[in-house]
Amino acid sequence: MANVRVFFATNRNHQPQNRREVFGKTFNPDGVAALRFGYADFRPDPEKPVLETLHVYPDILDEPDILKTGGGQFMEDLRQAMAGGPRCDTLVFIHGFNVSFTGALQAGALLAQSLTVADHPLNIVVFSWPSDGAAVPWMSYYSDREDARASGPAIARAFLKFRDYVLALNAQDYCQRRVHLLAHSMGNYVLRQALKALIHKERDSLTRLFDQILMAAPDEDDDSFEHDDKLRLLPRIGRQVTVYFNPNDKGLTVSNRTKANPDRLGSDGPRLVDLLPKKVELVDCRVVAGDADPFVEHSYYLRSQAVIDDMSALMAGDPVEDIPNRTFIERTRAWRLGKEVAVKPARPPRPAPPQNPA
Repeated sequence: MANVRVFFATNRNHQPQNRREVFGKTFNPDGVAALRFGYADFRPDPEKPVLETLHVYPDILDEPDILKTGGGQFMEDLRQAMAGGPRCDTLVFIHGFNVSFTGALQAGALLAQSLTVADHPLNIVVFSWPSDGAAVPWMSYYSDREDARASGPAIARAFLKFRDYVLALNAQDYCQRRVHLLAHSMGNYVLRQALKALIHKERDSLTRLFDQILMAAPDEDDDSFEHDDKLRLLPRIGRQVTVYFNPNDKGLTVSNRTKANPDRLGSDGPRLVDLLPKKVELVDCRVVAGDADPFVEHSYYLRSQAVIDDMSALMAGDPVEDIPNRTFIERTRAWRLGKEVAVKPARPPRPAPPQNPA
């Protein structure tokens, strides 16, 4: 099987002398919004893809021609991969809490191995922000939350670079492919901060660059779609937004205990479903989340075949009502993913046979 290529953008610190982690746990020394770009090639593996080579595009400053910058080279190579390779659409992935740089790329490689659009694999672009990548309860979470908040402008800057690149393309260079966005866990909080930065910089910059926006186990407030300074304007940058949630998600427990408002979007969905924009769909994953992630039930987006198939169908453009393995629950305005096994009532005990009189 051929190697899997994962493109990346990051605002982490570059440490080329470190062979184990080429990008570290802190911000780029040029600023929290300073970006580096590159790609990594992985040997496929169903559990843990093996990193074989990693290429970092040169950091060229003060270059007026965008195609000669590292970001321009990155976008041009990605465009060519979309236009001429076996992989058609592209998925941008923002990882969550407690993920190292290499771990984020490995997750991207797993997504590249499993997700398809019309039987074609996808190109994967990982945006890696400086999550600690160390499971130290409470301390790592607090640190990552602040780093996630600070990383919003970096994603906003990448979004604007992408928009300007697309607008500058000639008609013959436009590949007619689609770009999707997936954010997991605290990555959705990073996405919120990026949206705020875009609005602050240029409100009209909220142009629709994405087709599907997928929010998996979002570590976000359950009222996020009610406020402009949270996620109410998110549908403007995509054709459709889908929230995957799981009431049994133990991975959001840390977030619950460190916030005054414990209700999380990734646990029970939005607070007020009747006020949701029509472009927002909800998918309840409680039935399938434990199949591949039985202890925490937080990483089902990556390990559950039912969720992978559902996301693939969405990115293929299938109408939501035609996607298999779904049941619509009117009360919650959500699709329940997977078929629950009916529990048969216990058979009543047989009456004791009558005893013969003595």
